[in-house]
Amino acid sequence: MPFELQRLTASGVIHAERTILCSLGASAVLCLSAPFFLNTDRITTGMLLGAGTVSAGLFGVSAQISEGKQKVYRSLQKANLKSLKANLQGEAVYDYVTTAIAAKRRVADYVNRLPMQERPRWIAEYQLQGLVTLREPPAQQSPSPTGIPNPDIADIDEEFVQSVTNPGAMKILQALAANYPGYIRIDGAWIDELCNAASNQDMTLRSNHHFYISGGTQSGKSTLAGVIINKIAAKSQTPAIVIGSDPKDDVTRWLCKFSRKFDGMKELKNWITFATGMIDQQKARVAKVGGECQGVPELLFAQDEVDSVYGGGKGLPGMVDADTAKDLQGFWNYIIKFTAGLKGHGLFMGQSPLSGETGFSRPSLKNVCFIAVGQTSSYILDHPQDFLNVKKEILEILRQACELLDKAGVRYALVIPTRSNPFVALIPEFDIKGLEQKQDSKPNSDTVNSSKNNQQSSQQQIDWYQEIRKWATELGRRPHFQEIKQKWHELTGQELNDLGVTLLLENLGYTDD
Repeated sequence: MPFELQRLTASGVIHAERTILCSLGASAVLCLSAPFFLNTDRITTGMLLGAGTVSAGLFGVSAQISEGKQKVYRSLQKANLKSLKANLQGEAVYDYVTTAIAAKRRVADYVNRLPMQERPRWIAEYQLQGLVTLREPPAQQSPSPTGIPNPDIADIDEEFVQSVTNPGAMKILQALAANYPGYIRIDGAWIDELCNAASNQDMTLRSNHHFYISGGTQSGKSTLAGVIINKIAAKSQTPAIVIGSDPKDDVTRWLCKFSRKFDGMKELKNWITFATGMIDQQKARVAKVGGECQGVPELLFAQDEVDSVYGGGKGLPGMVDADTAKDLQGFWNYIIKFTAGLKGHGLFMGQSPLSGETGFSRPSLKNVCFIAVGQTSSYILDHPQDFLNVKKEILEILRQACELLDKAGVRYALVIPTRSNPFVALIPEFDIKGLEQKQDSKPNSDTVNSSKNNQQSSQQQIDWYQEIRKWATELGRRPHFQEIKQKWHELTGQELNDLGVTLLLENLGYTDD
């Protein structure tokens, strides 16, 4: 300890002084009390009293000197105790940190032994970046995905993209747009601006790497996502790779082509495994060109029905189990956090904007271009602290614009880019019949049968009542209200209200007692 030598030196001096003090004190007592107990003459008595007085005086002086040194000694003791305490605290912190590191490394060692498709989930959940590795592809593997044809870019007629539905809405917003041009967009070029920022070949200038489009049923989320995919893919230096998950069994009308698409909720696990492998291959491409991404294709991941398949972490009863939901959550957050530098883009669609229902962490959502379609924007503006940071004046302008567009029946979106101001924009009118792109590339050998089945089912008229009846029979019990509502939506793409669900249950023979 730093003060131990001074303390020991002071201790020896204090012990010597205490011995002298004891001697002086004893001499004073003996000399002053001796005349009372001994029969001494006057001269002897005087000498004893004089000696006792001198001893008492020396005792007092010495005691004062010793008291100062004892204060110094006590200060040294306190300093030593503080030093010891600090040293013990440092040792405790060191033990805590090293134990935590060792524990995290043990967890990482365990995760490294898990199947490849599970690892992204645990990397994101336990912050194991840099400790867990994903399997690298063989060195001889081709840079482009083996057996996966690169899709042609779907043609989009820019006249349709730039034409805005309900031109009367422009007149309503002209005054607001004139005063707040950065927050009210009445043109159709905003989609191009977002996609140009996402596909800039100077990686340091990129933004809006990922998108989350939130809106109600039939609000045009998938249509808008398809346009965004096309515009980013069109800027790819080599043919873009577009893979996606459509839990609704291929009933979504997409405006893009896919290299590989996984239809239905039973394909969610295969989607995670395959998409994780695509990320590994993209890493290999980037490493091959020295990490600069030159000549590397844009890699796009499209996930529909995010909140439905995640279900707040519980999945969807009878369709998606909780473990799969957690794996999806980990995979989505992995895409957002770690693929932007690999020219990776996540395009997610769902009805709910809440992180608790979608599985997106708040830090992840800060790295996503958030597009709230239609009335979903009302929730965002009512809870701005979770999504955007603007002055009250701007917030009121955005809210006023959304209310006007709602009353006018105009399709619009509240857009929150990752590096610029939020704004309310009119959604362009897309000619869906003219723009819709089917999967017409030659399928892989492992998808031939499923493609044929899809073609056959699309050529024949389907009795949806028979399909829902067959599903209910296989379920083996009376379907829950929400279950049958969700199933009807998956089969037909139509949303039933409460009365419609009740009538459907009655037609299937499920009546209340």
